Amino acid sequence: MKIGVALPTVGLDHGPELLLPVAEAAERLGFDSVWATDHALMCYQRESEYPYGRSGTEIAMTPGIGWLEPLATLSFVAARTKRVGLGTSVLVLPYRNPVLVASQAATLHLLSRDRLILGVGTGWMREEFEALGLDPAERGARTDEHIEVLRTLWRDDPASFEGRFTSFDDVVLGLPPRGSTPPVWVGGNTRPALRRALRHGDGWHGFEVYAEDMGAIRAQLEELGDELGRDPAALELSVVRGMVPPAREDESFIEGRRNLGASGPEMVEELGRYAEARVGLVLVQVSLLAPLMPEGLEWFAAEVMPQLD
Repeated sequence: MKIGVALPTVGLDHGPELLLPVAEAAERLGFDSVWATDHALMCYQRESEYPYGRSGTEIAMTPGIGWLEPLATLSFVAARTKRVGLGTSVLVLPYRNPVLVASQAATLHLLSRDRLILGVGTGWMREEFEALGLDPAERGARTDEHIEVLRTLWRDDPASFEGRFTSFDDVVLGLPPRGSTPPVWVGGNTRPALRRALRHGDGWHGFEVYAEDMGAIRAQLEELGDELGRDPAALELSVVRGMVPPAREDESFIEGRRNLGASGPEMVEELGRYAEARVGLVLVQVSLLAPLMPEGLEWFAAEVMPQLD
């Protein structure tokens, strides 16, 4: 079982003074990877419903809270680390020109010595799409096509592509295809997201998917795999979970959110159930306690990680 860490990229004053100690602690303590999330803007008036609000919870989406751009953030972190993986959880792919993403991701992967995992998703906030001049109804189609564009540009020299949103003929990426390219993990808990992961992804990345949910997820993957002709065992499975060290449990300010365990042994037990469901990586979010993150990672590394297989 691999454990990743969500970097403190969301919140007031979350600059290098907090970001670097967390990334460096993750590397020093043996965590597998560090991850950055994605939003381009916030809305003072939002009608779009947050899709991951289990138990009535809502994301902390206060305008002005601060949200670091993920590829720029990971490039900064890459320069100060040597081993730890670098992931996007997730990059909203339809917001971006896929040719530029192909170049940016290939560059980061090269300069970090092949450490990038490109987690991608369709996004959900209608107001954000509209501010970017995009039709939110096209988000699924854009995501599918954009992944194909990435693959084409990373693979072919010369490369040609004729699609609904992107077309080019007889070109080569600024950083030409080379031996290693970033794995693409497809985020989302819905059936279309699982289908997209099987059709286009190297992995699947679920958000707030509990261990007891994984049976249903695996069943859907098996069904869709039969339909699409791809073995679900080819996918790397990963999930994102909130985590608060027991001594700080009272400081979690999202009411109703179910954190990963309530004690070290309970976390070990729950992570073991993920492992039984063939989840290869659990990404823990400690960033709601951002100033205490290094302390929380120290605790997790001492009390939980030695008990994991």
